[in-house]
Amino acid sequence: MTNKERFLEIVNTNIKRDGIDKLVNYLEKSDFFTAPASTRFHDSYSGGLLDHSLRVYDRLKELVKTYKINTTEETIAIISLFHDLCKVDCYSVEQRWRKDENNQWEQYDTYKFDEKRHYGGHGSKSVFIVNFYIKLTFEEATAINCHMGLCGDSNDYAVGDAFRTYPLAYLLHVADMMSTIPYFNEKDEDTTEENG
Repeated sequence: MTNKERFLEIVNTNIKRDGIDKLVNYLEKSDFFTAPASTRFHDSYSGGLLDHSLRVYDRLKELVKTYKINTTEETIAIISLFHDLCKVDCYSVEQRWRKDENNQWEQYDTYKFDEKRHYGGHGSKSVFIVNFYIKLTFEEATAINCHMGLCGDSNDYAVGDAFRTYPLAYLLHVADMMSTIPYFNEKDEDTTEENG
């Protein structure tokens, strides 16, 4: 199963809100399934945004189970899979120069941030896009809006209050951070030495 197929299966199985078909149609017409998640910080490759969103979903499910948060599969799917919709149609490919292993100049493709639809900050833009298609609960909107924690658009008091009021919002932030750090995303490797 491809990541796109897995994403659509999670959406179709878990999200029953009015308008979800329109949101999926919007994603299909956008670059969501092929966009990077960033220019260089994490998942900066074609399909990186999709990979990142699925990792956040997996991490959030683990955290919700561990901390026994009372929520629904629908809410988990919505806030994790759609938390970064602000990045849709915001990247373009450009060529840059670098020196290769022989100290010769070469051109290479890289991504640049090229936002065309400006709207508030990172979290608030994602909330706006999702809410344009499906109705979010206040908890869901808060979680998406504050998923960047203190690195986001809100001040530290507002984020702290949101996390105290909605523990799920804090767990989305943690799942998002865990999903950007390679240590948490590498496959467990068997480091047992063979005796011989």
